[in-house]
Amino acid sequence: MASTISFAQQVSGTVTEADSGAPLPGATVLVKGTNIGTTTDFDGVFQLAGVSGDATLVISYIGFDTQEVVVNNASNLTISLSSASDALEEVVVIGFGTQRKKEVTGAVSVLGAESIQKLNPVRTEQALQGQIAGVNITSQSGSPGSGLNIRIRGITTNGNNAPLILVDGNRIGDLNALNPNDIESINVLKDATAGIYGVQAANGVILITTKSGRKNTELDVSVDTYTGFQLTSKKLDLMNSFDFAQYVNDAKNKTEFFVY
Repeated sequence: MASTISFAQQVSGTVTEADSGAPLPGATVLVKGTNIGTTTDFDGVFQLAGVSGDATLVISYIGFDTQEVVVNNASNLTISLSSASDALEEVVVIGFGTQRKKEVTGAVSVLGAESIQKLNPVRTEQALQGQIAGVNITSQSGSPGSGLNIRIRGITTNGNNAPLILVDGNRIGDLNALNPNDIESINVLKDATAGIYGVQAANGVILITTKSGRKNTELDVSVDTYTGFQLTSKKLDLMNSFDFAQYVNDAKNKTEFFVY
């Protein structure tokens, strides 16, 4: 007869992304067949106590393939998870959380960073122009650099018809202060799902998520420049200073003549 003896030990390790090597915070690490488990910290590190040397760890993370790793009496493990291409679906921000796009029943439109880069807009409002159904962008005036009006599904009130704009959860009044290159995604709520924000969302809600860096990633430097000229299509002939002064004097004399 032969018997196998395994001793409980403490196991630690790091869970990373296979493609970039970046740590995966919040990944679930569970000892197979037991209730012993934990999650990784911000640096992708985990620690488990009371794990036998022949135990199997099950590591899972949203959007990545679940992986099983045998401890084999090792005390420190490095686990790389591969992206699950069939499980990655576009996530839509709906105000009270996130949902997969195919599960959304409300009127929510999404504009991603790739679409914004193709448009190369000067102002953030121009990224929405002609890209999302029900969103109308018009100029406030004909002057160069003037602001733009955003109307979601037309005019809804007799007062202010501007939608509620939230950038990373913070309200802003003017999108001109936001660089279009910093935008990760734009979600537009056009129906009753915007009602969770109260009266301010009566004209719809625009949710903007900006780009954020990740730890242990390569440095990427990009330079974007823009030069443009705006000219009037038709100029009016104006008086010079002498002609204008003479015109004022003539008008004054004619006025005094009619008064007397």
